[in-house]
Amino acid sequence: MYEEYWKLNNRPFHNTPDPKFFYHSVQHDEALMKLTYAVTENMGAALLTGAYGCGKTLLSRVLLQQLGKSNVSKSCIAQPGMAPLDLLRSIARAMTETPLSADRSNLVADAMLEIIEKALQENRRDGKHTVLIIDEAHMLDNEAVLEMLRLLLNVQSHDEFLLTLLFLGHLELAERVAGLKQFAQRIPITCTLHHFDSADTARYIQSRLAVAGRADPLFQEEALNLIHRNSGGIPRRINTLCDVSLALGYAQKSGRIDTNLVLEAAEKFGVV
Repeated sequence: MYEEYWKLNNRPFHNTPDPKFFYHSVQHDEALMKLTYAVTENMGAALLTGAYGCGKTLLSRVLLQQLGKSNVSKSCIAQPGMAPLDLLRSIARAMTETPLSADRSNLVADAMLEIIEKALQENRRDGKHTVLIIDEAHMLDNEAVLEMLRLLLNVQSHDEFLLTLLFLGHLELAERVAGLKQFAQRIPITCTLHHFDSADTARYIQSRLAVAGRADPLFQEEALNLIHRNSGGIPRRINTLCDVSLALGYAQKSGRIDTNLVLEAAEKFGVV
């Protein structure tokens, strides 16, 4: 809508996990390095936690893009109240193109595990390692489900894991995992994403604008500080506030984004 007015190639603050907009903050690069190490060194599992909207899914997309064709990447999204069989079915569906029976009585755990193990072994025969991302993993509040995931890590050859599980979730996931000692011991790599400080917020905004084709400062310094305060340094909220501010600036034919536009965006659209 406003791209042409602001001389942008595309929307810089659209809330989608597009790897080209990945911002290389110190903490994001450290987490990316750790997760890459977990996969390339054939570790069984790794854990990435962070507050809502801090860029966990985007970071995982960047990771998979960097890993390239030597790995087979699959993903599933955890749902509230998932039972162990529900999770196994979700993973089996992600792992194979073979249709699964709609009759739940036919979906016993052993059958699901057999489907998953077969897919992992086929990938390995093709010379590829399998990476499975469990997104929204904090939704898995059933200990039996986490125990089932621990059992998946037993699917290995005599000298290597056939699968690397990457758990993405909110901060409470780390506490839940720590309370299950046998499970926690199987996750050697852990990392956490925190809110941006004011300096990183400003650099983050400018980075996304530059990717979208606008290298010169478009937001006044006072506006950047206000965005940080109103967003709490959470990337998803920063995106929303910047996007709305650009839309209002376009409507009002402004030359730059100032504090008045940011305040109006925050008040009118409830971005607080």
